[in-house]
Amino acid sequence: MILLLSKSVFAESENIIKTGYFFPNFSLAGPFFKNDKSYLGLTEQKSYSLDSIRAEFILIEFFSIYCPVCQTHADRFNHLHKLIEKDDFIGRSMKMIGIGTGNNTNEIEYFKKYFNITFPCISDPDFKIHKAFKEPRTPLLILVDKRTVPYKVLSVLDFHKNPENLLQDIRNEIYSMQSRISKHKTISLK
Repeated sequence: MILLLSKSVFAESENIIKTGYFFPNFSLAGPFFKNDKSYLGLTEQKSYSLDSIRAEFILIEFFSIYCPVCQTHADRFNHLHKLIEKDDFIGRSMKMIGIGTGNNTNEIEYFKKYFNITFPCISDPDFKIHKAFKEPRTPLLILVDKRTVPYKVLSVLDFHKNPENLLQDIRNEIYSMQSRISKHKTISLK
């Protein structure tokens, strides 16, 4: 039996949101620590949405604290977040968040502390966000382009890859998108 799947085959076979899909602007439920708010560029208002995040691109990890694969990949995703922050090409234009499917704020806080999660995590205790995305299995990494309205999914990433390879995939997706936009602008100016 062959288990080699590309990211597009994986996305299509699992009936989840796919590259090119529109991505809804959902509300963000904390807990937001001071560092999280600063990182995301959130002001001191009471409620937030995906619109509130000051970034052109958002890397979203769907996870559950009860998912054993999510637990084993927690260090890997932390390392990816640190690589993104240090990267000159995407570090300023991208933010990373986690969405805890079926997890309440206390569970999220525990998970963040236990695994020393370095990026903001949002609770989705009633599975509203999870259901809006066709109830994907966890973990799932999605790269979202916030420069479009409505937002678009640039890529569904293969979470099995090591953080350095994931970073390169993200860089390639963003570079490819920017090249297509530049090419389109050049053609339309002629």
